[in-house]
Amino acid sequence: MKGGYPPSSLILQGDIGGVKDELHTQLICKGFCEFYSEGKDSMLCKAYEVVRDAVPVERLQEILEKSQTTSPTFAFDTFIRGHICAECDFRVDGCDYADGLNSPPCGGYRVIELLKEHGI
Repeated sequence: MKGGYPPSSLILQGDIGGVKDELHTQLICKGFCEFYSEGKDSMLCKAYEVVRDAVPVERLQEILEKSQTTSPTFAFDTFIRGHICAECDFRVDGCDYADGLNSPPCGGYRVIELLKEHGI
């Protein structure tokens, strides 16, 4: 798992306006994505969009804090690839993970896997 979790004080503020919001970016991208780069706030994967739009940031932080020591099992790989990765804009240029190459999935994928494991 890359990075850590922001302190609770960060979660109490924020706004989902715009392409990315700082709180979801902190939790999903900075916390889980090996491909994340500062300054690329206009770029987001489909998994980020799904999590941002479906899970309030407070709930997301709660689940991810409980899962800090849990690695995804990839039990929902077929579902995620078929319903989320298939719609991802990054697939245009190719996604090494989705294409079956030796690459980790994006942070959004990893977060969705954890959410699915928690019944969300």
